Amino acid sequence: MNYRIAFLPILACTAIGFGQMPYKPNAYQQNDWFAEYGENIAAYVNPASIAEADQIEVSAAAYTTLSGQAGQEFISAVHPFGYNHTVNITYFENGSQIDGSNASYLENAYSLGYALRIPSLHKLAVGANFTVFQYDPFGALGGIQYSFGGDLGLTYNPFTTSRYGKLLLGVAVQNVLQPKIKRVSGGSDAIPRNINTSLFWCGFNRKLELAASASVVDISHQGSGKGNQVVPSGRVTYYVAPWAGVKVKYSKEGYPVIGLTANVQRFNLFRYLQLDVDMSHDALSANNEERGFIWNVRATTRLGPTREERIGDARYERLKTEPEEAYREAMRLYLARKFLPAAYAFGKVTSKYPTFHLVDQAAFYKGKVFENLRMNQAARDVYDEALRKYTDSELRPKYMFQLMNLNYKEGKFEEASRLHEQIVNLYPESDVKSDADYIRGQIKYAKKDYTGAITLLSSITSGNANYAYARYTMGVSYANLGKMTNAEAAFGDVAQIKPSNASEQEMKDVATVKLGHINFGKPQLKKAAEYYASVSANSPKYDEALLGLAWAFLKEKDFKHGADYAEAIITKAPNSLLIPEAHLLLGYSAYFQKNFDAATAEFDKAVDLSDKKAASIGMLKQQRGADVLTSSEFAAVQKEALELANQLPTEHVVEKQNKLRPRYDALSAKIEKYFDYQRDSERYEKFLQDRNRVVKDAKFTKATIGNIKAGSGGGNRPPSSQDLKGLEVQ
Repeated sequence: MNYRIAFLPILACTAIGFGQMPYKPNAYQQNDWFAEYGENIAAYVNPASIAEADQIEVSAAAYTTLSGQAGQEFISAVHPFGYNHTVNITYFENGSQIDGSNASYLENAYSLGYALRIPSLHKLAVGANFTVFQYDPFGALGGIQYSFGGDLGLTYNPFTTSRYGKLLLGVAVQNVLQPKIKRVSGGSDAIPRNINTSLFWCGFNRKLELAASASVVDISHQGSGKGNQVVPSGRVTYYVAPWAGVKVKYSKEGYPVIGLTANVQRFNLFRYLQLDVDMSHDALSANNEERGFIWNVRATTRLGPTREERIGDARYERLKTEPEEAYREAMRLYLARKFLPAAYAFGKVTSKYPTFHLVDQAAFYKGKVFENLRMNQAARDVYDEALRKYTDSELRPKYMFQLMNLNYKEGKFEEASRLHEQIVNLYPESDVKSDADYIRGQIKYAKKDYTGAITLLSSITSGNANYAYARYTMGVSYANLGKMTNAEAAFGDVAQIKPSNASEQEMKDVATVKLGHINFGKPQLKKAAEYYASVSANSPKYDEALLGLAWAFLKEKDFKHGADYAEAIITKAPNSLLIPEAHLLLGYSAYFQKNFDAATAEFDKAVDLSDKKAASIGMLKQQRGADVLTSSEFAAVQKEALELANQLPTEHVVEKQNKLRPRYDALSAKIEKYFDYQRDSERYEKFLQDRNRVVKDAKFTKATIGNIKAGSGGGNRPPSSQDLKGLEVQ
């Protein structure tokens, strides 16, 4: 290794008072006693050669004369990363003794190497070394000097087969960055820049190894050698057994060498352990001063997993963690109500990780996401496919229930009822059985089979998510059958629940108002007023509760409090559809207090606002547009969204997903506008029915006031408080 050992003769020339050193710098292109091309720790021979390392490898060696007067020590470690990356760190220590002198000699080298296997050209690798030199030649230079060097290398592996063996070719430029040695007299000398070409072949079932190298020394003529000197070396190793071999070689120093190598595998801590001994004698070469027997001992060990094992383990871990992370991300989007991205995220799980243990659950939520997007056909396709694919899944009854629920929402009652029968017959112990009973009960209610609805819904007990809704439907069913006691009991069950969400709170308020209406009609006005008063001011039913209170107080001839509650509707719920009736009640209150002018004004307002709100409802009805859910345009968007959710999220697919979003948003806005009206349509229809009564009563009482003022005793009789109409359970 020229740039390590070459310091000795160069510095020796500048060290006044010391004898001529026995080393020749041009003979050291690489220390082939320590390692040769084809071995993973020979980064200083060619830094690209470490790319061949398959696992962590550590080597340590000592090279010395028998007398111990001269020698070197070496330790090197290689660590592969992934498939294409390898790093190496090497430490050299060089020592020598000059006869008759007690002066100490220091020459160390610290080298860091990196090799990259070209990803697109797996047979080719490139590498580089960076080395820090530390030296002090017997104190001759006035202290320790530091210098820096660097190498570049290239290796090519044309084939690795069982038939032809393995062949490696390499070329390296040593000392591309040339280390400089300062002279005592001034100036500096550069360590030679060299070209090192190498070959390694292993074949015959790994029984035979051939290594050869030729180095061209001092190619830039900036070193201390002769320039362009060619230095060859070679080695042949024959393995008499897989664990033992003999070798002969010719070193760069010009020594014939014989050696032995032995190895053991799977040895406790080490995956592989190799011992090498090389021997020679100075007298065998006429070019060297005779210093006696020369020998080298080296130990090389490999430990830890191989590249393939590391990559395999990483892939296995990724296969375990990636679907988990993808599923969690999809659930995060779902819970954040980002439904379209969630559809694609769950689709990624079902398409990319078909063996994931939660893939059937991902399919279930993918269907739920499409339901939330009102893409019912896409959801239906997801559930149908899940039933075909996941034949052993515990979620099969849930897929069937979701299909049943879709049929119910679309008014396909016969299809929904058939699925209910299948769930009851196939999965009678399933968690969704009670949910299926609830939907079937709602279907019977919609078909005015109130007795059948009550029979099914009565099986839904407290603790079930549908309990409040089932009891409410039972209450309305009993009321429609004229069984008001049973209706009151059912509404009472709803009123007693502790709501866990806004929907249950709203259902509780609705039931409480119904209880008020029932007691108003008995009449038990005090109890009715208690129910009305318990409704929260934040409830959508607050205006109706205030109206009930106003009617109750008017019935009790407490006209002032009746007027106060009617006024509260106007001030606290200015957008309420009950405001015309509130003015009617204000008119009644003024009328019974014989304040006829105020009463007439309120009756006029009741009629006027009734007409205006009716006109407003008519406009809303016109503006709601057609049901976009059934349009061909929305059907096309559903189909495309489902197709994109079933594809792997490549860049092209993601681009198409992004393009679909504006189209969906535009249609979704139309759908929301349509459903805004549909959600309130029951209130609108109720108002339009009550409007006729409000207008008729307002006009009748106004006409009565006119007769009173005219002094006409005949015709219309002024109503008494007992004539006031009560509220009805709707």
